[in-house]
Amino acid sequence: MQLEGAYAAGVPEQVVGLQLTSRGGSMYRYDVFVSYKRESANKRLVTPWLAQVLDRIEYWLRQEMGGQHISIFFDEESIEIGTDWPNEIRDALLSAKCLLPVWSPEYFHSRWCIAEWKSFLAREQLISGRTQRPCRLTAPIKFHDGMWFPSEAQRVQQLDLSPYAATTKAFWDSPRADELDQRIMKFAPALARVVSGAPPHEAGWPIDPGEPVARPSGVGMARL
Repeated sequence: MQLEGAYAAGVPEQVVGLQLTSRGGSMYRYDVFVSYKRESANKRLVTPWLAQVLDRIEYWLRQEMGGQHISIFFDEESIEIGTDWPNEIRDALLSAKCLLPVWSPEYFHSRWCIAEWKSFLAREQLISGRTQRPCRLTAPIKFHDGMWFPSEAQRVQQLDLSPYAATTKAFWDSPRADELDQRIMKFAPALARVVSGAPPHEAGWPIDPGEPVARPSGVGMARL
């Protein structure tokens, strides 16, 4: 699987910026941009699980796309320690065909995640306004607990992987890992349609910083 990021294999950012290639007359660099709540370097519980899931998504997506190369942007660095959105993340977002957001309650509290999601929503609205037809460029995955998702997200069809969310390596040796693989295989055709339906690339895709969702003040009785 080709997971690309400025820090993958120690590639300098200025070199990554030169990887812009033409694909089918466009200037897309990535088929899929993975948007998720990044973890700190000393607390990587979910990131290894997600990497395994993405391996399977890439495999089954490649089958649905006729065996062609699939490029996925998956940045594993923590980017919430500074005040600026890293240019490498922003550039990758603007040069990706679609967004694969991994939704959890924490996702919607992250300003970087919200910016990634809202920017693709703005792109969808831009294309829909021009064509007068619905445009879908996001394919969300639910990692955990949709109860705390904002209403805008709750209305969107999601691939629910919450029954298979895990923080231990032992999960991948269990029968549930086979069930997860089957669910991803069934999801691949829908993702392939999103990738294939991406509009021609434009240099001026919108960026919408959005606003993170306020954290809940307490836990309702329904959660106990």
